[in-house]
Amino acid sequence: MAAISLDSRDVAAVLDAANTCDTVVDGSSAVRDLLAALASLVRCDVLFWNRVRLEPEFAEICLVDATTTRPTRRAPLEDWRERLPEHPIMSGRYGPVVAISDVLSRRQFERTWLYQEAFRPAGLGHEIGLELSHPSGEINVVVLSREPGRDFDDRDHLVLRLLRPHVDDALRRLTCPLPSLSPRELTVLRLVRDGLTDRQVARRLGVSEATVGKHLEHVFARTGARSRLQAVTVCQPLLDQPPPPPVEGGRRRAIGA
Repeated sequence: MAAISLDSRDVAAVLDAANTCDTVVDGSSAVRDLLAALASLVRCDVLFWNRVRLEPEFAEICLVDATTTRPTRRAPLEDWRERLPEHPIMSGRYGPVVAISDVLSRRQFERTWLYQEAFRPAGLGHEIGLELSHPSGEINVVVLSREPGRDFDDRDHLVLRLLRPHVDDALRRLTCPLPSLSPRELTVLRLVRDGLTDRQVARRLGVSEATVGKHLEHVFARTGARSRLQAVTVCQPLLDQPPPPPVEGGRRRAIGA
């Protein structure tokens, strides 16, 4: 595959959009401003952010419709429950940034329920999406759709890959409270941030490597992170806070022991 590059104007626009993501603050329009920054870089006719809970019951957590040119028509939510595994973007099976055309040929796509019941009635022909970090049992995506015509190209994929970490962090910061971690879990994660392996963390803390792994499992479960790097990114504001001072009573007991 030939290397894809951006011209200087696109690079500047991507940096501006990343800055918008990184500096966005709380407010009723913050999410829409964030999505508008994406739409300014990747042309689309429909743009929305959707979070869906799959279990214990199927429910939509949020749907922010930031349609750029016209209202949209969507199939009923209950119809999507059985069809999500077939959706190249919503299924989360094909990577963090994927277009329908990356997975299905045009003929294959036009035979699907997705096209016949959702795309064709809405007058849409193409779609690309960003899978964002999420807890187990949820779907979390930003989706951009176009009317029939020019599909999303390599340049669009590259722009969205560059911006995805910034979008992910910004939406999480705007909508999700910081996870509640124990002091020991924070200590482990700070050492991970410093570049220590699980074995090195275990030696530093005087515990077993399995114990370190268990602490990280708890962090992953509470944050929805899928890797050590993602967990550090999610918890960065917590990690930047100074550790609490030692308990004075505990210190006296240790001295007198």
